[in-house]
Amino acid sequence: MIPFLAPRLGLDLGTSKTSLVSGNKITYSEPTAMVADTRSKRVLYIGRSASERAGKLGAGSEMIRPVARGVIADYAATRFMLRKVFSQAMKSPMALRPMVAAAVPIKISSVHERALCDAAREAGAGKIYLVPCNLASYVAITGNMNDPRGSLIVDIGAGVTDISVIASNEIIVGRTLEFGGDDLTAMVQRLIEVNLGTASSREEAAQAKIKVGLQPRKGEKIYIRRMDTEGGSGLQEIEIPHVDLAAMLYKGLKPLADGLQAALEETPPELYEDIFFRGVILTGGGSLLKGLADYFQSRFQVKVNMSKEPELTAIRGVGRIVNDFSKFREFFNDRAAF
Repeated sequence: MIPFLAPRLGLDLGTSKTSLVSGNKITYSEPTAMVADTRSKRVLYIGRSASERAGKLGAGSEMIRPVARGVIADYAATRFMLRKVFSQAMKSPMALRPMVAAAVPIKISSVHERALCDAAREAGAGKIYLVPCNLASYVAITGNMNDPRGSLIVDIGAGVTDISVIASNEIIVGRTLEFGGDDLTAMVQRLIEVNLGTASSREEAAQAKIKVGLQPRKGEKIYIRRMDTEGGSGLQEIEIPHVDLAAMLYKGLKPLADGLQAALEETPPELYEDIFFRGVILTGGGSLLKGLADYFQSRFQVKVNMSKEPELTAIRGVGRIVNDFSKFREFFNDRAAF
């Protein structure tokens, strides 16, 4: 039983971004990052203020990314971050611990489920319920969990991609790929290093990826700036070969294409027909890659629909579910709740 007066929070603890919803409002949505003092381990910055300092830290500080591949990688850092996030949502101390509904990858081990629940409880949560990200996204997009027609949702995050076919209130086919936007960013970093002979930061590579995507515009030029090493003064601009970058990204999407192909092959014929007529739904921050919808549409000859504000779709769905808990209770996985 959930105490009637206990506050309810929705959580999306992602590889690149953590979001929290309270009531009908997203109260927190910032990078999943922290900066800590290397000696004392005292946390100096968290969220956006930490992310802005990436690559700009001295030897006395370190960047911590508590989540990798959609699951907790640093337990202590995650617990600390969640405590801060929860306290921001709870404007005043409450006698009752909040019930928390958390979005998780479709395929998550019991060990990682337990780690998330334990960290949330130690950070101040009461009862914790887990819901697959794609079910949360589906609720946000359609609002109808009783539709017998099949829907194919591809949620591309920074660390993982969830692919699922949903119909009649359940996931009929579900896959979690250990591939996401961060993998494409790493490919861009390698291309810059090999072709230009210089290292690039994660942020520089991510910006190049976003600007170019799969459809480079004619005449468009992308630069990174470095110190002039040929006797000049100041900075020099080094042009990134944007056509080569787009071609590399195109090839780099093969794991996603293979995962989608495998999901379609597992889909029952009756649901496949629904998907053919209704199309594929792309969501998650990674789906913002320029030209991605056209890529999938051309490869699979099926209509592709982009969700609105894809990086926030899952948290909006969790918020809707947690605010109408009695209606959606059966869709939660509470075997790891305490």
